[in-house]
Amino acid sequence: MKRITAYTMVMAFCFLVNTSKAQDAIRVTTVSTMGQPMIFLPHIGCSSDMWKDIALHYSKTNACYLVDLAGFAEMPAISDSYTETYTAALSKFIKEKNLTNCIIVGQNYGGHLASKLATQLPGNVNTLVMADYFPKLSMVLGKDITKEKLSQFTNSVRTGLLTTDTAAFEAYQKQTATGMNFMDSSYIDTFVKWQLASDRETLAGTLVEQMEADQIPFFEKNTIPTLIFNTWYFAKTYQKLPMSAAAETLNGMYPGAKLITLAITEDAKDFIANDQPEWFTQQLDQFLKTNISAK
Repeated sequence: MKRITAYTMVMAFCFLVNTSKAQDAIRVTTVSTMGQPMIFLPHIGCSSDMWKDIALHYSKTNACYLVDLAGFAEMPAISDSYTETYTAALSKFIKEKNLTNCIIVGQNYGGHLASKLATQLPGNVNTLVMADYFPKLSMVLGKDITKEKLSQFTNSVRTGLLTTDTAAFEAYQKQTATGMNFMDSSYIDTFVKWQLASDRETLAGTLVEQMEADQIPFFEKNTIPTLIFNTWYFAKTYQKLPMSAAAETLNGMYPGAKLITLAITEDAKDFIANDQPEWFTQQLDQFLKTNISAK
């Protein structure tokens, strides 16, 4: 009897630990509660504030929820299995709130989480919206990158993130924000502040998990209407490639994909919704109108 009691106590403790971890993995801010649910997911190291203006736009017609992830922008960190734990916590939130026909909006890593969430709760997800998203992020290192080279790269990234001193880390994040992320310079200092307030282990762990993932099989079987925002600014600026080449190139990242619509701009950097909020909402409004009308 004592053995059974002890075993039961251990199992109960494990359950409580896992439940607590899932609860601590996300923080959800409710912007509005009426209408079709929209859930906004941030990129690595970012606050949900990156989506606040877009969420405000849709709060007039939709129930809008901003999600912050553990370890990002002053949120207390969890220990490991970041993507799995975030996804489990999001699934729990959606089930507990009885949310259906959800529109999941995510920037880069947030888009990665969105596709994972759609895999777990396909019946609860109505639409996917992804910005600056790649179904196989390792593609950016080369189309035919080997596992060995990918491992070398992720090990280098992890070491760099964990060993770089604060001043050098801040300078790198400012360079990234200026060169890659924003046309609108008013966001740069805020982005850098978010990164400095993030847990370095979490930054490294989430990036490695995303780099090692391959969501191409998901899109081959996808049954959820999906809008993917991308920028052609870098290809135009540095490779002198015309906009006419954009659709074919970007569609090539989704071989065999179903139900994908691309929205491509030349006039924004990676954080498209921040650089071009009006264009972003116009494209999304039209997509949602078409998607809803088709049902």
